[in-house]
Amino acid sequence: MRCESSLRGGQRRAHIPLRWPVSRSIHLSVMCLGYLLCGALALAGAGDGPIPIVEVKLREFAIEMPLAVPIGPVVFSVTNGGTMDHNFEVEGQGLEERFDTNLKPGETRDLPLDLAAGTYTVYCPVDDHKARGMQVELKVAEQRSE
Repeated sequence: MRCESSLRGGQRRAHIPLRWPVSRSIHLSVMCLGYLLCGALALAGAGDGPIPIVEVKLREFAIEMPLAVPIGPVVFSVTNGGTMDHNFEVEGQGLEERFDTNLKPGETRDLPLDLAAGTYTVYCPVDDHKARGMQVELKVAEQRSE
């Protein structure tokens, strides 16, 4: 198929329409997207492994959770399994983080933190809950492979 257009002076130039199959365009787009995603994952540190999720349960008047976690990013998934409001605070190594508002009974929230090696105090800062037993010591250290 030929299409023609006019140039100055009445001359004509032949145009050949671009024929690029749709399947090739889709395939090329998918490949480019794949390369971009792989690069983004590499930059995000995906090779370091997944971020650990630490399950925490708060109840009257105790905190149930692992007492050791690895150095680095961690997400505390905190559930209020009690019948009254509670909160979750991690304090130590220059860090003091907690939820902005208390957790209602049955509520679950995530608290992402980046922890340095050392010992932390984890407790419920609501009223006198800490003094009544809602406190544990958390060790953050390099995890050994067994």
